[in-house]
Amino acid sequence: MQLGQSRFNQFLDSIEGINPKTLSARLREMEKNGIIERSVFTGKPVKIEYTITKKGIALQPVLDQMAAFSMQYCAKQVFRDGKPRTYKQVYEKPPEILK
Repeated sequence: MQLGQSRFNQFLDSIEGINPKTLSARLREMEKNGIIERSVFTGKPVKIEYTITKKGIALQPVLDQMAAFSMQYCAKQVFRDGKPRTYKQVYEKPPEILK
């Protein structure tokens, strides 16, 4: 949501250490649960994009809080340098609740 990504390779490049099979499974799960929608555009090559649904948007405040918690208290697992960061340091425009 925060990064505005919509394609498989964008997700793959931005999630450190994830393999394509795992990413594909997670995207299918989110689609099955109505959090994202998958659109296929015919052409050469075939283009697939993912968009967030209303249900997915409703999760954003919860996910933002979880991300903020992880950045502050689990920095060794989240960041290469292991240093804690605030939500605002990572994302340009933090949600109102985290300011």
